[in-house]
Amino acid sequence: MSNTKVSIIIPLYVDAPRFYADLRKFAKLNYPDYEILVVSDKNVKIVDPKVKVLITGKERTGPAEKRDIAIQKAKGEICAFIDDDAYPHSDWLKKAVVHFQHPQIAAVGGPGLTPKEDNYWEQLTGLVYGSFFCGGHAQYRFVKKPARFVVDYPAYNLLVRKSVLNDVGGYGTHFYGGEDTFLCLKIIKKGHKILYDPEVVVYHHRRPLFIPYLKQIANIGKHRGYFAKRFPETSFRWMYFLPSVLALGFFVLPFINWTLFVVLLVLSVGVGMCSVISKTNLWNSFLISLGIIGTHVVYGINFIRGLIFNNLER
Repeated sequence: MSNTKVSIIIPLYVDAPRFYADLRKFAKLNYPDYEILVVSDKNVKIVDPKVKVLITGKERTGPAEKRDIAIQKAKGEICAFIDDDAYPHSDWLKKAVVHFQHPQIAAVGGPGLTPKEDNYWEQLTGLVYGSFFCGGHAQYRFVKKPARFVVDYPAYNLLVRKSVLNDVGGYGTHFYGGEDTFLCLKIIKKGHKILYDPEVVVYHHRRPLFIPYLKQIANIGKHRGYFAKRFPETSFRWMYFLPSVLALGFFVLPFINWTLFVVLLVLSVGVGMCSVISKTNLWNSFLISLGIIGTHVVYGINFIRGLIFNNLER
């Protein structure tokens, strides 16, 4: 499988200096045969001979549309999806491609770890994501956890057979957020398997805590709520509803029993701090615990919004 050609696909949203710095790190990949396809709405200057720039010719397209354009141009047997704010470990492709020798495996994903060079507030967000009390059942997406089969995986680190992508019609959606859930659902419905391997690593830059991060969480919650209604096969699960229950509790409980609300709030902060105190100092643990609480409240509220929406394309 080491001779299998891989097409790395990057949908470019903002051509910031950090993107070019991250792109240079792809040269460290320990894999013999790959190409990089960068898809942008406007022209960008990239001189790396391994990189091909595809221009959409449109004013604004989402990541799913950009990826579908690249799939049509890809020369590899495997399409490796990664975001424009991420870069791979040197063994990324080497560790992933070996799994495709098993015909039942159509896709492989791995964790998006917080880069060491991220700033203070971005590192805090990484610790929020990595906390069990925030990530819960999906904690393995942000830190290394044992290998497993999954039914849904984010496209910041997802490799898929091109033949399967062609069979399911690619992403085939305008969803801006949750487009990977839609793709994975189509893959699962075809009877294929999606494997999570903790050694298939990319480094994914975080949004700074608090406001930028919580805006991202709001979008995730809104799309998951909409998908729970429209695509219940993989999104109508109790753990996706739990933050909404917690959010409603935070808003309703003060009117019922103020003392109990304060006790539960202090307890929540304490539990959040205990979950990360071994990884950082007391002050950081306090900030992270607030981030965990904020995550559940913001996600929960927007999950309800998603349930209410009749149409959600972007």
